[in-house]
Amino acid sequence: MARVRIALLIFVAILVQTTLASDMRVSRVAPDLMVLLAICAGLEGGTEAGAWVGFWSGLTADMFLVATPVGLSALTYCLIGAATGALRSGLLQERRALVPLAAFVGTAASVLLFVTIGDVLGQSQLLAGGRSWLIRVVVVESGWGAVLSIPVFIIYHWAARGSAGAERLGTTRGGMITERLPAK
Repeated sequence: MARVRIALLIFVAILVQTTLASDMRVSRVAPDLMVLLAICAGLEGGTEAGAWVGFWSGLTADMFLVATPVGLSALTYCLIGAATGALRSGLLQERRALVPLAAFVGTAASVLLFVTIGDVLGQSQLLAGGRSWLIRVVVVESGWGAVLSIPVFIIYHWAARGSAGAERLGTTRGGMITERLPAK
């Protein structure tokens, strides 16, 4: 049932992304809810959950992007979700206060990774705005990620309850890990 809720969440997130969030621009930069889902999945469910949710949310986002190749967002968000999950499993403390910081850093990394991979694939239009444009996009989009991270994390936590990733990392209570299961 958790997979169905997460799939529905991805669908609702892309609707919100393409209708409401695209109008919430600061310095002509809108928030990216889809990468935020990947980051929250990594924080909540670990590496595997972050990678899967990142892939599917990125692929869904790719269906609405016309200027970049299909799969670029899927690859980027998959890597960011997996990296967040790996850091969450190994280094990050289980504190809700770290969610905005993880969202800020993860979103910044996703923008830079997206542009870098896109440039390698010949998408030179991604760098056409120059260095100052890229810095502005990284800062503003990361700020959006940090601001929206707590509500998105709470919604993702609700959607993922009962999922294998959350159960593997430990029993959750209110978005915080209360007990770790032994490693296999």
